[in-house]
Amino acid sequence: MVVTPWAVADEARLRLRGTRRVDVAVVGAGLTGLSAALELLELDPDLRVAVVDAAVVGAGASGRGTGLLGPRVGPALTRTRKRHGDDVARAAYLWSVSAVRHALDLVSRYEIACDLVPGSQLVVAADEAGARAQEAEAAAAHALGLPITLVTGNDLPPVAAGFASGLRYAPAATLDPAALTAQLARAGEKRGLTIYERTRVRRIRGGLLTSVVTDGGEIHADNVVVGTNAFGADLGVPRGVVGVTVQAGVTEPLPDAVLAEVAGLRTEPLIGAAELSPYYRLTEDRRLVVGGGVVRGGTAATAAPAPGRLRAAVRALSPALAGTRIEATWAGPVGMTTDGLPVVGRHPGDSSRYYAGGCNGHGLAVSLHSGAFLARWIVNGDKDELSFALPWVRSGAPWVPRGRLADRVLDRYLAHLTTAAGRRPTGPRTRGEERHGHP
Repeated sequence: MVVTPWAVADEARLRLRGTRRVDVAVVGAGLTGLSAALELLELDPDLRVAVVDAAVVGAGASGRGTGLLGPRVGPALTRTRKRHGDDVARAAYLWSVSAVRHALDLVSRYEIACDLVPGSQLVVAADEAGARAQEAEAAAAHALGLPITLVTGNDLPPVAAGFASGLRYAPAATLDPAALTAQLARAGEKRGLTIYERTRVRRIRGGLLTSVVTDGGEIHADNVVVGTNAFGADLGVPRGVVGVTVQAGVTEPLPDAVLAEVAGLRTEPLIGAAELSPYYRLTEDRRLVVGGGVVRGGTAATAAPAPGRLRAAVRALSPALAGTRIEATWAGPVGMTTDGLPVVGRHPGDSSRYYAGGCNGHGLAVSLHSGAFLARWIVNGDKDELSFALPWVRSGAPWVPRGRLADRVLDRYLAHLTTAAGRRPTGPRTRGEERHGHP
């Protein structure tokens, strides 16, 4: 259940004091960093691995997500085919499917209690233009032999009757990301991982050994993994990833009559196709989780969500939800890139420094898989030719101008996307209504 995803310090975990020597130091105790640490210890149990975090385990995006685990990475298949060709487009999507399966395997193998509910995801188009884009995407998937299903007309589930069309993706699941993150940390500690909380990294210094310099000491390591997404800019990585704070909320428990109207969201969440569109899922305790839209100003810890937008999104989903109260809201950071692709790579000026970020809203599966990929890169070298051919294995994303003026322009653009994404058809379509402009 996701209601108040605030991470809490584990008093048994200490701040770093003094100097420590390890094989691999990991900066950031979120899904990327913990996945990398755990994979390192699975590959070589004798490795000395330490994780440091400025706050506590799961304090960033990993503990503030809404628990949507599904395939897709990067831009639409139609765009990826044009830019990179069919082979890369197919491999990229299949990598994202492997990312979902990797997450499910972690939950199973380590018996992680995180309210996991397997199912599918339905990405929905609000209008005829969006429906035409989904038709093109489904055609691209068919040409590539990928199992993505176009859903239209009477085949749309009742909760999606007001939308023009949908694309069904599987495998997928919903889960509690804060619980997942916390228990990955425990699993690593059982294998010998050391986690230092409340230990802010001031800089990473190269040399014969790479040094992670913190407020209270230093860690000297052969290799360093930085898993702070866009929020490690002071550490110099990754280039071209912009931090954006998005919002989410959760309703009060739904009564039986209302629950019946949206029951399908338990195994198949709805996700708006447009950038920053609303998305919805049900929790085990009968609550509706809703997300979508940016929060302007502040950080994930201090920014104030806009409950009015979330309430409007809830009401737009079904008339039965008109009187439903949002019980809690929160904000969380995501990393975005201008080309829509993550950054998973090695620092161009320091071959001992690895990093991942810029998941563009697909962080649950992509972060876990990217962290494990970096661990294999460190232990095994660059032997995985297929993974290294993927377009997000790179040292950085396209440059993004920053500064007061550029940030104001970005804020306005994101606000425009949030407003546009909130628009829905004015009323639900009847189940047999003809949709003009596409078959």
